[in-house]
Amino acid sequence: MTRLICRLVLAMLLLPTAGAVFLLLMAPVMVQPPGTSRLWWMLLAWLGVYTYITAYWTLLWNGFVRWTRLRLWAAAAAWPVGLALGAAFGLGFQRLTAGAPLEAAVLVGGGVPPIVWTLATVLLWRETPRERAARLAALGGGSVLCPLCGYNLTGLHEARCPECGASFTLERLFAAQPGRDERTLQDVG
Repeated sequence: MTRLICRLVLAMLLLPTAGAVFLLLMAPVMVQPPGTSRLWWMLLAWLGVYTYITAYWTLLWNGFVRWTRLRLWAAAAAWPVGLALGAAFGLGFQRLTAGAPLEAAVLVGGGVPPIVWTLATVLLWRETPRERAARLAALGGGSVLCPLCGYNLTGLHEARCPECGASFTLERLFAAQPGRDERTLQDVG
């Protein structure tokens, strides 16, 4: 099993393990006597789940993501956005259910921030075409890359990129490769 496949399997396990963490952290809520406020315990349980998800997901993809200042700040900013959306979702739930207890709204709305944050990191942490081209160039091996999206075209039978659909002449494709200039093209021709 490759490292990437292993990480994908571990990524799929985030949801069930986060659910188990939530249930463990909600145990004090379950044993409280009736009539006492469970709100603070629920908020602490969600905070624990958010911490777990952040640590798990960040450590899982640490070796695959090229960390930049923008990626770090944007991922950090996704949590407050998720919290605001979760609060709006919880309050909307409370209004739709004709005044459900605040604990129910916290329980429902608390699940929104991890979804928002995880989706944001998937979009923010993905490899850009420039990063992909640099990674493939570092691997060497004379690969031919699509000038538009950086897809590795090595081994294809036509000068059409299956990733973005762009078509090129062989001359234009060769000239657009990183580290090659017009003199190299003229020397070959």
